[in-house]
Amino acid sequence: MKRDTQFTLKKAHKHFQVITKHRIEVGKVCFRAGLYWQGITHDLSKYSPTEFISSARYYQGTSSPIDAEKKDKGYSLAWLHHRGRNPHHWEYWIERLSKGGVPLKMPLRYLVELACDFIGAGKVYMGKSWTFSEPFKYTQDKILKGNMKLHSETQELLLQILKEFEQKGYSALKQKNIATLAEGLNYV
Repeated sequence: MKRDTQFTLKKAHKHFQVITKHRIEVGKVCFRAGLYWQGITHDLSKYSPTEFISSARYYQGTSSPIDAEKKDKGYSLAWLHHRGRNPHHWEYWIERLSKGGVPLKMPLRYLVELACDFIGAGKVYMGKSWTFSEPFKYTQDKILKGNMKLHSETQELLLQILKEFEQKGYSALKQKNIATLAEGLNYV
């Protein structure tokens, strides 16, 4: 069965609602972590024509339009545009692609925004089934399956932040707590 990839106002409206809800949820989490500007500007590129039109065409309401576009075309122009403009994505920090890709250590503020993104996105996409353990489980699963390539120090700190979040909730995201975790790992 061929996927309907026609751009319609109905799909555009629904996609707009989803990405706006995502940005609001991630923004709330970023604010709790003291990342005010990043909370305001998180994922603004999703409204750009390159990302929005493509994602609206592939919107289904049940799964990522980016994944649908990749399945259909073998790549997603929206994703290539998005990851190249948003340094909170781990893929932004992959260097030397000709050598298989070497992950660079993420700056702390983007690493924390990545954790906030996983938390906020999970809340939006999982709805009532979301729990405080989901971001850690999601991240650990992606790493174990080889679907996330992180610098070893970035991986260790990200997992520690999400493990603390699982145990302590939002208080784990306080700047002082993050700073203590980063200092403990000599993450500078």
